[in-house]
Amino acid sequence: MRQLKNETLKCNLVQFKQTTLGPIYVYENAQYRWLTLDEKREQDAVIQGVMSKSNSEQVLVPVNQSMILFLLKPVTNLKMLNLGLGTAGVERVIYYLFNKTKFLNTLHTFNTVEINPDVVEIAQTHFYLPKPHSVFLQSAEQFIQQCKIKYDVITIDIFSGEYHQPFLNSAPFWQNVTRCCSSSSQITLNLNPKTGQELQLLLALLRKYFKAIALVEFNEYKNIVIVLSPSSLKHITVDNIQDSDVFKHLAPNLYQDINHIYHIESF
Repeated sequence: MRQLKNETLKCNLVQFKQTTLGPIYVYENAQYRWLTLDEKREQDAVIQGVMSKSNSEQVLVPVNQSMILFLLKPVTNLKMLNLGLGTAGVERVIYYLFNKTKFLNTLHTFNTVEINPDVVEIAQTHFYLPKPHSVFLQSAEQFIQQCKIKYDVITIDIFSGEYHQPFLNSAPFWQNVTRCCSSSSQITLNLNPKTGQELQLLLALLRKYFKAIALVEFNEYKNIVIVLSPSSLKHITVDNIQDSDVFKHLAPNLYQDINHIYHIESF
């Protein structure tokens, strides 16, 4: 999908919207539709999400594919929270798995939180946000602070351009996240650390709240996916991803796109 940067041009612009939280751009070519949230020179813009126009349920980018690593284990009676709507990729794949495949038999609760109502409108108009799905118009920080549900899975993908939100580095946010978790919950965070020191400081903070951490590094992407849990994550391996029927179906090349998976566990 990195080649789409070369096609992030005015001739492929579908919609531009200036919002109170910044500009939103939607582009498309014959195969794909994608979104950017910044005002950089077009071909330097950071692509926030990509959708196949013919197979919208596909998860296309390795970073996004890794956000559903919780599917490496059988899932029943799922309670899921997604912080950051973007192009509704998580929503499309979860509803597809629930309605069309054997990989997700029950979906008890599925909540999405998005602070920008214009992002929700664009996800509905251009990115096939499933019609039965409702979105909480609220900051992720505030939602987590008020959370009263114990979620099995929490996915966090909150960027403005290349930068994630500052509260991800704050202890109160992660204290509140732990209140929303059970003993076997899995939290997945998409991160783009600018320096090794920034990553080390965040990991030092996260180790105070989670016994198991898995870091997923990619061959062609600077982003790192961090998986957190109160219980072991040793099952998250390249071999298990390669052997998984779910990932053979959804992301058959993910195991090749991963450079390394690091585990930090203290039990």
